[in-house]
Amino acid sequence: MPKIVNHEQKRKLIAEAAWKIIKNEGIEKASIRKVAAEAGMSSGALRHYFSTQDEMLLFIMDYFFDAGKKRSDHKEWSKDPLKAVEEVLLELVPIDEEKKIETSVWWIFALRSLTSHALKEKKDELTDGTYELANSMIEILTLKGILSDSVNVELERSRLSALIEGLSFHALLRPDVYTPLKVKEVISYHLKTLCNK
Repeated sequence: MPKIVNHEQKRKLIAEAAWKIIKNEGIEKASIRKVAAEAGMSSGALRHYFSTQDEMLLFIMDYFFDAGKKRSDHKEWSKDPLKAVEEVLLELVPIDEEKKIETSVWWIFALRSLTSHALKEKKDELTDGTYELANSMIEILTLKGILSDSVNVELERSRLSALIEGLSFHALLRPDVYTPLKVKEVISYHLKTLCNK
């Protein structure tokens, strides 16, 4: 009788093996051969799921994105709209170990996408997602009547998106300066400057 293979379970095993290597050794060490060994598979068996490292990185990005989405789906958000917007934005910055790994992989993925056509579409989708999320946060503040009339909404969508991406980058590069507390203070301060209250 042929062995039944659960492909989704195998993909999860591969992604978790890659995650472990990335977490402990950095993404540059997550070669197909090394990930296969960590997952207890041959490189040939791994290539059944991913034929290139770029394809593997695409899956890993989806895995991280899904993990973040699941975390957000189970989070209790504040009833105060300004506080809730702040909490959502804090989900996008590396203020704990889990988010540091996700953000590190994102930045390495984004940089690699500059020279990899295979990664460009996913990079564009994710950066568009950050902009759309910033847009949604501005809309919430507007609908709740707390966004100042003096705010240029179109420019603020771009500025808020750039602020989050910039804080993510600096928090990874200089965690001694951009501590979790400092990142929270910057986001909180920025949001308060946008509001009437």
